[in-house]
Amino acid sequence: MRAELDRFYSLLARLGSVPLQGGTLATYTGRSRWPTRGVYFFQEPGEYREANREVPRIVRVGTHAVSANSKATLWGRLRTHRGDRAGGGSHRSSVFRRHVGAALLARDGGHLPTWGVRSSASSSIRSSEALHEQQVSAYLGAMSVLWVDVPDEPGPRSARAFVERNAIALLSNHLDPLDRASPSWLGLESPHREIRASGLWNLDHVDATYDDTFLDLLQNFVTLTCSRSSP
Repeated sequence: MRAELDRFYSLLARLGSVPLQGGTLATYTGRSRWPTRGVYFFQEPGEYREANREVPRIVRVGTHAVSANSKATLWGRLRTHRGDRAGGGSHRSSVFRRHVGAALLARDGGHLPTWGVRSSASSSIRSSEALHEQQVSAYLGAMSVLWVDVPDEPGPRSARAFVERNAIALLSNHLDPLDRASPSWLGLESPHREIRASGLWNLDHVDATYDDTFLDLLQNFVTLTCSRSSP
């Protein structure tokens, strides 16, 4: 497994050498050269691989458009995680924001009983949550992001879903990751055992068994992404 994990990170290192990759989420806009569809990988300040403390470890893997006929785009999903340019956002539209917000509340002893409740909320509820949404946006905005271009059609059997699922399973290692979170990682305050144990801001696929053939597929898409990003 260590060899597969090292190969995974070597592929991401190739992405990191490409212009525009690896910037902080707060710095990106829709004017950047985004592929329509892809898989994204988040890195977090202060979090590094145990095997190599110079390599940031991945703290979240995600994609989009995994239901048939979905119109979601890669940038659309990342923008939802980032929030708006004024620093606001909606955790009801981003499970990533919801997880980070819940961990911040737990760490700081905050009390916001409406957080994560229901898929929509009144304007008064959203107003009461606005300050916390800004804190979530600031936290997420400091994370850096890599992405790989995966130009397949939307659906649960897409190559994007395959890469996402197996990357999460590889990183989590059945909730016993080889690259563990640092003692100060915010995710250790999460109410979700899966996040605390896996070291990932993910719930799905963290206890799955990975198929190492996904690395061959990821390598192909990394090569595609790098070639399309070349001047």
